[in-house]
Amino acid sequence: MLPALNHVGLTVLNIEDTITFYKHLTSVEVFEEAVHITGDGVGEVIRVKNPDYKSCMVRIGNRAFELIEHLGSKGRHLVANHNDICGIHLAFMVSDIEDVYRRVKALGFEPTTDKPFTAHDLGGYKAFFFRDLNGVQIEVGQIN
Repeated sequence: MLPALNHVGLTVLNIEDTITFYKHLTSVEVFEEAVHITGDGVGEVIRVKNPDYKSCMVRIGNRAFELIEHLGSKGRHLVANHNDICGIHLAFMVSDIEDVYRRVKALGFEPTTDKPFTAHDLGGYKAFFFRDLNGVQIEVGQIN
């Protein structure tokens, strides 16, 4: 039995740029500074030949994320859609969705809709989606 989820790992283009991006939108705490990882032993475990990457741990709210930046053995840049198997999205709850929508646009990111949509079949839940600088789908929602 797996007793608890420890963290979610996200492979990113650049750790520092990713942290800076999220600091514009939410509180991000780096609780383990980036470490450089190489070696065949690690490569066997993660199934990457000659691994060469940095890893750092951040906390957003009470959730932990491992940010992974491959320096040498870069893989494919996958941009998954909501209906793709293994596609993920990060969801954030806010109290003023219109303000966050404007801030996202001011940062140069394009939401998938021209305004937050209202899901009437979900009790009036308001939300919008956009992609972060790594292509990860972000959901911003507000419960009315």
